[in-house]
Amino acid sequence: MTSTPQTHPTAIRTLKALMVLLLAFAAAIQIWLLPAISADFAADAPEFAYLRIPYLIVCELLMVGFDAALIAIWRLLSLVASSSVFSDAAFRWVGLIIGCIGFDTVLVIGLLAHNLIASLGPPILAIALLTLTVVGVALTLLMVVMRGLLTAATAQREELEEVI
Repeated sequence: MTSTPQTHPTAIRTLKALMVLLLAFAAAIQIWLLPAISADFAADAPEFAYLRIPYLIVCELLMVGFDAALIAIWRLLSLVASSSVFSDAAFRWVGLIIGCIGFDTVLVIGLLAHNLIASLGPPILAIALLTLTVVGVALTLLMVVMRGLLTAATAQREELEEVI
């Protein structure tokens, strides 16, 4: 592959800096906030205290999916910075992003189903979970379309390189 000049290096550095902040906030949420909220919930609603650990595990898994997707986006930004986004590595990272979003969406669907079956919490919780489900499905489909565009662009680039 021929090397092309970097595009938008300032934007890439800024995005990576913001992603560091997001990962730091996510770590704080995973380590301190989620356990504290689950403990408070168990104390405030003892009839649901038995759900503290299972729901905490699901929420921690949601955060792990978020973290993994951020790392994959970081790697894609690095590929863009090195002008090698049209490579097999990009497909692996895009696939990981699709997998992370899909994984998190399935977890949210599970929370929604359990919430509806067990009649837990106020109706706004079910509405929030339903909204997150729709957003997750939409993001998954968007990333599938983006992977298709990457496939087409990679094929066109390879054809152009063969001609040149």
